[in-house]
Amino acid sequence: MPRPRKFDESTALRAARETFRRSGYAGTSLSDLAEATGLGKGSLYNAFGDKHQLFERVVSEYCDEVDRSTDRRIGRDAGLDAALGYLRAMTDDTIADQARIGCMIAKVTSESATSEPAAVQRASQTLHHAEDAIADALTRAQTSGEWKRQDNPREVAQLIIAISRGIDALGKAGYSSDTLRAIERTATRLITR
Repeated sequence: MPRPRKFDESTALRAARETFRRSGYAGTSLSDLAEATGLGKGSLYNAFGDKHQLFERVVSEYCDEVDRSTDRRIGRDAGLDAALGYLRAMTDDTIADQARIGCMIAKVTSESATSEPAAVQRASQTLHHAEDAIADALTRAQTSGEWKRQDNPREVAQLIIAISRGIDALGKAGYSSDTLRAIERTATRLITR
C-alpha cells in the first residue's frame, strides 16, 4: 500500500512554477526544484514525474489560470473597456513585478521553442484565447457603435497582445513604470481615436 503524501501538492506546484518562471526550463535543475519545493528528488519524481513532465504540468496549469482570468476580465457581454482593460491589466502586472522576472508565457514561448514544443503550444493557445476574447469584445463594441473605428477587430486584438508582450519585455529590461504606463496610454489613445 503506497504511503500517503505528506506535502501540499498545490504549494509544491506553485514553488516549481516560480522556479521555472525565474530560471526557465533549461536554467532549472532538478536540485533547484527540490530546494524550491522542499521535496527530495525521489519524492518529486514520484509525485510529478521527471522535470519535463513537471514543466508541462506547471505550464498547463498556469495557462488554465490565465485563461480563466481572461474570461473574468473580458466577459461575454464586454465591449471596448474590457478589451482595453486587458492591456491595462497586463501593464499593471508588469509594473507589479518588482523582481523583473516577467510573464511565464513569454518565458516559455521565447526560451523553450525548440526544447519544449508541447509547452510552447499550450502557451500559444493561451495567447490565442486572449486574442479571441479581445476580438469578440471589439466586435461587440463596433456593432453597438461604442467603438466607431472601422479597423478589423482581430487585427487590433493582435496588436493589443503584441503591445502587452512588448510592455512585459520592456519591464524586464528595467523601463520605468511611468514609461510603461505611457506606452499603454498611447496605445489606448491610438486604438480609440
